[in-house]
Amino acid sequence: MIDGKQLWKQRVIAYFNELKRYLRYMLNDHLLFILLIGIGAGAVIYKQWVNGLPHDFPFAFVVALVLAPFLTHSPVQTLLKEADLVFLLPAEKQLGPYFQRAFLFSLMMQIYTLLIVIAAISPLYIKFSHVPIWFLFIVLLLLKVWNMWMIWKGNYFIEPMMYRLSWGVRLLLNFLFIYFLLAEASIGFTASLFVMMLILLGYFAKATKQKGLKWERLIHQDAKRMMTFYRLANLFTDVPQLKEQVKRRKWLDVFLPLVSYRQENTFLYLYMRTFFRASDYFGLYIRLIIIACLLIYMVPSSYGKSAVLLFFIYATGFQLYTLSRHHRTKMILKLYPLANEQKKITLLRFLFTLLTIQTVILSVFVLLTSHFLVGMLSFISGILFSYLFLFLYAQKKWS
Repeated sequence: MIDGKQLWKQRVIAYFNELKRYLRYMLNDHLLFILLIGIGAGAVIYKQWVNGLPHDFPFAFVVALVLAPFLTHSPVQTLLKEADLVFLLPAEKQLGPYFQRAFLFSLMMQIYTLLIVIAAISPLYIKFSHVPIWFLFIVLLLLKVWNMWMIWKGNYFIEPMMYRLSWGVRLLLNFLFIYFLLAEASIGFTASLFVMMLILLGYFAKATKQKGLKWERLIHQDAKRMMTFYRLANLFTDVPQLKEQVKRRKWLDVFLPLVSYRQENTFLYLYMRTFFRASDYFGLYIRLIIIACLLIYMVPSSYGKSAVLLFFIYATGFQLYTLSRHHRTKMILKLYPLANEQKKITLLRFLFTLLTIQTVILSVFVLLTSHFLVGMLSFISGILFSYLFLFLYAQKKWS
């Protein structure tokens, strides 16, 4: 007989111990200082942006567009492991208390995230909406619970199309519900959406009554969440549990012939291949550039745009520097007839090239949204900062 309550307690304790093991490396004084500066500067810029918005700003549409994906993504974290397919699957009917606690645990985590989102949109909300913010919180909480319940029931379906269809329908309903609420539309529109949600809830409850949970999907979802956390932790310390992911990205092979076929370019070719294919370094690089461009567009101050540029160059360099540890467990690299110093210099030069490309892109964006002089100063300061960060600070941290 399996005690679901006791099993859940053990899993939660082990989960938080695993998080604490890496968070003590991640939340160091250096990172907290940078985060405080970034959050403080971002809050000031965001407040200025909100104050400068015209009265005809499409507030309801923008907020609904932001909140709809947040509400739609409401996973239930079960903390299941691969071995549970063998040892717990036969006892699924006895694990009701376990899954009930998993649902409540996930809801508490979602409420915590919801409070952060409410705090983030509150300046915009207070300026444009007449609906009390506590009422918005209650509505969003109810929508969160509805989405979580729909996702949980979706785990009983084996058809992938049903899961994708559910996601799309929920995204649309979440968007329309929030939009009608904030736009203060007729109560009939909101009521009709509420009835549709109840119908979907009843359909899923009835359709899954004779079905069993799809454990493979639950285990895969939890493993994927932990891998995301491990990849983040790997920026600060070694993570043995991290499973390396490789993406082919054949379309990027066009850049590889730029590296001439010579012995001194061995590590350059290796790091270039790694950047394009392994652990999503390339995806991280592109995402940071896109986010930086959006913030540069939103920031009204010219000097604020330059500050955003420097902050994202630092963030990119700091995170891409983990390339230095990517191949640390591959002993075959020690057989290369190349000095370790050459390996270090090659990586620093490669990272400097990447930061230079990023600086050029962001400087052009600063130039388009500000003045020529500001764009040139941003470019010069970005190049200088990249050089000092890599060849003075990062070089001393080489291990």
